[in-house]
Amino acid sequence: MLKYIGKRLLWMIPIVLGVTILVFTMMTFCPGDPAEIILGTTATEADLQAKRVELGLDQPFLVRLATYMSDVFIHFDLGNSWLTGVNIIPTIMERMPRTVVLTVVTLIIAFGLGIPLGIMAATHQNRWQDHISMILALIGVAIPNFWLALLLVLLFSVKLGWLPAMGIGTGIAGLQYYILPALSNCAGALANCARQTRSSMLDVIRADYITTARSKGVPENVVIIKHALKNALIPIITMMGTSFGRLLGGAMIIETIFSIPGMGTYIIGAVNNRDYPIVQGGTIFLAIVFSIMMLLVDLLYAAVDPRIKAQYASGKKGKKVKK
Repeated sequence: MLKYIGKRLLWMIPIVLGVTILVFTMMTFCPGDPAEIILGTTATEADLQAKRVELGLDQPFLVRLATYMSDVFIHFDLGNSWLTGVNIIPTIMERMPRTVVLTVVTLIIAFGLGIPLGIMAATHQNRWQDHISMILALIGVAIPNFWLALLLVLLFSVKLGWLPAMGIGTGIAGLQYYILPALSNCAGALANCARQTRSSMLDVIRADYITTARSKGVPENVVIIKHALKNALIPIITMMGTSFGRLLGGAMIIETIFSIPGMGTYIIGAVNNRDYPIVQGGTIFLAIVFSIMMLLVDLLYAAVDPRIKAQYASGKKGKKVKK
């Protein structure tokens, strides 16, 4: 298992390298002049040219890319913000936990509600419970998260005054600030989770071992939870990993709506100001977080399915274990 984890961690290196090259290239050819945005429209051409030289924008693309890759992966320096001159890493380390907490809370709500909804739909196939569950899932997929966020703010903050409309708090009490953002961001993931759970459960509950368990008099709730759900979890866990990436991206919009000082507002503000180092550094950190999440998903496979654990332990992932 440790050997497999080591291999996966090594695979993160080319992934992060690829993300770095891609985002650097995209920001380089993005329209807009950072020097003009920083100095303003009243700056003279001489001032603009001097600023471009200071930022290194006068150098060829490949030279700038090589310099940036050297700074990041050899000196572990993401640089300073072009607009404020503040080092990027401390700011990212301050903001990243807020984005991760928002994403994790969203994931917990989505799968905490989506899995029971999918189980209910599967165990009551073609009945009213199934129809209602799938209608709710369809609505969840169709609703834009920013529109749902505005509705939730109007209801729970403006009308009822139950939850704060924006900002963040501290300690346990600060979790209430994440409720509305998480609910706004989880609709699509919840709907997809319910549909995937229903599909996986329908495949499993028709299996022979489920029929055998029922014929032995095993209680229905034990059959569904212990036998059927456990064997239906692999595709659900897979979707959990991919959903984490989508929710991490969706958190950027939600953070802007709810004024949460996380990575979303940080990167969006940098994009508007053409502050390339922040965009590049923030994207690299998000890629690392997502890669770690996918590693945790693979480890969850082993926790759920002993056969996969045996493959990891033997170092033969992807091959069948001999009986």
